Parts: sequence; structure tokens; C-alpha cells
Amino acid sequence: MKEKPNILFIIAHDVGRRYGCYGNAQVDTPHIDALAEDSVVFQQHFCHWPLCGPARANIFSGCRPLTTQRFNNQDFFPTFRERMGEGFATLPEHFRNNGYETAAAGFVFHDVDDPKSWSLGHWRPATSEMLKHQPVVEENLGFPARLRGQWQSPEAIELIRERWQKQVDAGLTEADLDRPHIARRARGPGVEAADVPDEAYHGGQVAARAVEMIETLPKDKPFFLAAGFIDTHLPFWAPRPYWERYDRNALTLPEFRKPPEGSPEWAMGDSEPAQYYTTHGYEEPWRASEAESLELLHGRCAVLSFFDNLVGKMLTALEKAGHADDTVVVLTSDHGFHDGEHGYWGKHNVWDMSMRVPLVIRTPKAERQSGRVGGLTEHVDVYPTLCDLAGLPCPEGFLEGASMASVMETPCDEFKQAVFSHRKHIWHDRIQAYDMANTVRTQRYRLTRYLDPSGNPIYTELFDYEKDPEERRNYAEDPAYAQASAEMEALLEGGWQEVAPNPSG
Repeated sequence: MKEKPNILFIIAHDVGRRYGCYGNAQVDTPHIDALAEDSVVFQQHFCHWPLCGPARANIFSGCRPLTTQRFNNQDFFPTFRERMGEGFATLPEHFRNNGYETAAAGFVFHDVDDPKSWSLGHWRPATSEMLKHQPVVEENLGFPARLRGQWQSPEAIELIRERWQKQVDAGLTEADLDRPHIARRARGPGVEAADVPDEAYHGGQVAARAVEMIETLPKDKPFFLAAGFIDTHLPFWAPRPYWERYDRNALTLPEFRKPPEGSPEWAMGDSEPAQYYTTHGYEEPWRASEAESLELLHGRCAVLSFFDNLVGKMLTALEKAGHADDTVVVLTSDHGFHDGEHGYWGKHNVWDMSMRVPLVIRTPKAERQSGRVGGLTEHVDVYPTLCDLAGLPCPEGFLEGASMASVMETPCDEFKQAVFSHRKHIWHDRIQAYDMANTVRTQRYRLTRYLDPSGNPIYTELFDYEKDPEERRNYAEDPAYAQASAEMEALLEGGWQEVAPNPSG
């Protein structure tokens, strides 16, 4: 007889706190909003690194970036396991070791297969299954099939064909596509509204598989099912009906669309849509025009509604299978994203929109908790929290977060004094100005030190979110902020261990 609750862990990609339940009146996300009404919503949750591979490593290992040493999207878990030794277990592996059936569908770890984590395996959509729904067949492409991605409309295919021909005319061959910066020169558009069903895209396939698994998983044994979705990542692909929910002319871009006064150009980072709106990838400066920003915002709303519908399918499946009352549902994302704030589209910096992450947790019906937690929380807190909610002991020796179970019982605005994040340059950064950015966030301030390879500071940023929530100005050199800067510097120097509430592991 099953005694432990199931876990349904839903993770999106490149999306911040954008759902209606987070105050976004422009977006239509009824399923997620309904889930939030019955859940604990974390208002101040942050990631540790604004890139998918490192951020997911923090969630699923319970370890911070300076412990994982994962600073890019290269394969990670096999070598990390060797370094951590026998006592280490990923989040799903720990549940598996405690009697759970564990399974994954879609984009979860951003890594090679990790058999120890999944008793029932990690399923990923096959391109051939998505192609069954696509209106343009492979024989008509006119360019290497590897460039297609999930673009489906005839207009998108034609754009890729034109861009590829330019590369051929310049003397490039298919072998040159092994170089990522070359592959970026022949990509399709940044948005697509194709006349296809949900299952023509990655997310539709993942949701269908997750629904199937929910329906067939044994009821006498608890399960941990992770479903990962890439659909909120650029390019913004979504079936046309989700686009038609919105009038682009009625959408409103962020009010402030300039870099912070007093911050250098390189602090912003590369704009991610450049690789879809140009044929130069990241090699040259690019900022979205007003029309491009509105198109991207329309795309963002469309993919959020698409993702919301997929979440609704999984929640309905829980109900139909009789699991809704005894399942912990987690909804989060790997990291945040700027959707036009500072005139920027992307996450390649340590400003607040890159680090802010949605987190919604619904507990089983018998001990259902709801409300909003305004206290600071971060990704490494998820692992020990789920252990507490499932009544499992936390593994010893490596967890670097604190369980949020106490603030879920009585939602409040106090939990951690500060949260910590980092960033290093990655290969496509056009300006390689620093070696490491270390940043600390309190309820009011964010202080970031940019360091050279020797660890010496080369620049400092200080933002005041009480006075300036849009990061219009860097206050690091303002004499009026000397005391605040000193206090934040002390927090950063002391690190997470100095301010951790009831640390686990």
C-alpha cells in the first residue's frame, strides 16, 4: 500500500515569473493560475546561474555552482558523480533509493542519460514523431536537415533555405555546421505560428507522454515523474491558435528599455534573438527594434499559453487517474529571461530578470497548503523541501540548501537574508570582459562583483529595488549608498553559509 505522495515535477525553460498568477495581466495562463490558487506561490525565488545546464545541475543535485563547477552546457553528471563519490544522489535518484518509481520525459537534466536517476528511464521526443505533423516534408527542404529544428511553416523553411544559400555562395559546406557560430547563420525566424497540432512540437510530445505515464504508472507505489519543456525558449514556436489569443497591437512592452545608468555595455550580454533575426549570430551588436520586440512579446505570450495548456493536460490526467489528491506538483523554470526589459531579450547577465524564477508547489489534498511566500528562496532549496514534503530523510553530506517546508506551512516574507548567484562568460559572448561575476540579492538590493582571472574586482554594480525596481541606475559609486554597499559586500564575502537558515545536509 502506497504511503508516500507522488511527485510531478514540471520544469520550463527560459521563463521568469511571467504567468498570470505572478501579476502578468497580458498573458492567458488559466491552468497555471488555477494551480497557483491551490498552491504555495514563491514570490522571490531565484536561480544560481543564468544558463540552463548549470541551473538544472543546481536544482537536481542540491549543490551550488562553486560546488558543481558546472559553468556551461557540456555533459556534467557522469564526471560530477565521480567527484562526489558514493554518497551522492540526484533528486530523483534519492527518491528512487527510497522506494519510488522515477521517470522523466522531455528536457529535464540538460545532460546525457543518467540511468541511476530513473528507474523507468528518461524518454525524449523523436524528431520523426514531430515530423509526422509537419506540412513541409524533408525532400523539399533544399538545405541540410540538421538546420530545420522544429520550424514547420513554409515561410520558415523558405527563410532557412535563403540563408543557407547565402552560406553556400560564400563557400561554406555542410561540414562547416559543426561550428556553432556558422550554424547560427542559417537559422529560421525567431517566432512561428504554424497550423499544426500541439504534438507537432516538443512540448506537445512531452505532455502526451507524461499523460500516458500518469495513466499507466502503478497506484500501489509512489512515483517521481519529471516533465521538461523547451517551448518557452527561443525561437518562440507555438501552434497558431495560441497566437490568436492575443492582439499584438494591444500588447505593452516594458516601460524602461535602456541599460542601467552607470553600468558598462558588456554587463548586459548578448541578445539571444540575434541568431534568428540576422545571419551573424552573436558576432555583432544587435538590439531588437520596436516592431521586433512586439513580435517577440507576442511570441512569448503565445508560448506561455501553449505551455499552460500542456500543464493543464497533465493536471487533468492526474485527476482522471486518481492521483490528484496524493501528488505534490512542482512548477518551475531553470532560470529567468529578459522579455524586453532594458531593451534586451536574453539571460546572459546577472541582472534581476535573468535570475528571477517562478516556483509553485501544490501539496497533497490532506495537508493542502496555499498562499504566497515573499521570503527569499533559491534553487538548492527545492531538493530538501521535496524530501520534507515526502517524509524522506535528506541525504547527508552534500546538500547546500534549506527546506522551505516551514514557510509553506505559514507563508511569510521572511526566510533567507540573502541568495547567491554567479556567471562566467560562455563561448559566444561578444565581449569577454570578466572571468566571474558573483552576485548577492537581498529583499532590497543586488550587489555584483565582476572579477578578473586573478579574482580581483574590475567592476561593481549595486541596484536598489525598493527605490528603483527597474534597475534604471547602478548606485555602486553613489556616496549615499556607501553603507549599503559595505553591508552587501560583507554578505557576498561571507557567502551563503553565513546566512543559511537551518541548512540541510
